[in-house]
Amino acid sequence: MEYWDHIDRVMRANTMDEVKSFTAAYTKAIGFEHHGYATKLREPLSGGADFLFFEDFDSDWSKTYPRLFTPQAEQTDPRIVMSREGFPAAAWNSRGRTNYEPPGASLAQRTRKTLIQAGEFGLHGGITVPSWSPSTHWAFTTFTHKAVLDPRELIPLIGESVYFVSCMHAAIDRLLRRPRSAPRLSERECEVLRWSAVGKTSWEISMILRISERTVNFHLQQVSRKLGVKGRRAACARAVALGLILL
Repeated sequence: MEYWDHIDRVMRANTMDEVKSFTAAYTKAIGFEHHGYATKLREPLSGGADFLFFEDFDSDWSKTYPRLFTPQAEQTDPRIVMSREGFPAAAWNSRGRTNYEPPGASLAQRTRKTLIQAGEFGLHGGITVPSWSPSTHWAFTTFTHKAVLDPRELIPLIGESVYFVSCMHAAIDRLLRRPRSAPRLSERECEVLRWSAVGKTSWEISMILRISERTVNFHLQQVSRKLGVKGRRAACARAVALGLILL
């Protein structure tokens, strides 16, 4: 899969599970093994939590993520501080080396301590990308490797990782801002609807997706029913308005 395919998939993600799956695929595609994402939200989710995180670490490092949302961590954790202050992405290794030295002796010292601690959990190299959006106080994504990497060798990956994370974060922001009453569409329903929205006929969509024209029409009928509208044009307009599909 090409780089832009990963970008396109995550931008069009219809659920958080898809965001997680597409991020995991991108992590492997650029040569890393694991990833983690964390953000503090400005408005709580339906369950009352004002934070969100997901990760796929195979060590106890995963247990450190819930601790990020304590008042102390939000003031001292270098990843949070660098996100909140708008610092750039950085490549690093568990020996405390980075391609970007954060300003201030205290922050630099805390950064080295965090990197060395990551190494104790088997995370010896990686890239950390801070991000921000109107719906979050701070956010960061980390891609990690078990090998001790030279941060200078990772610099070529920083640019494309920053762009992927910005697209991923935008997709998460869109999903979080989606009206809670919005119905859930299947991945296939979204595919059919997107092609219909750009003017493709049922027959053309059937050729693109390699399904029968009858199946295409069935999906469009199901979408119209879920959205409470009549006709494919109304369904497309409603889906775009609800943030269910991107064009």
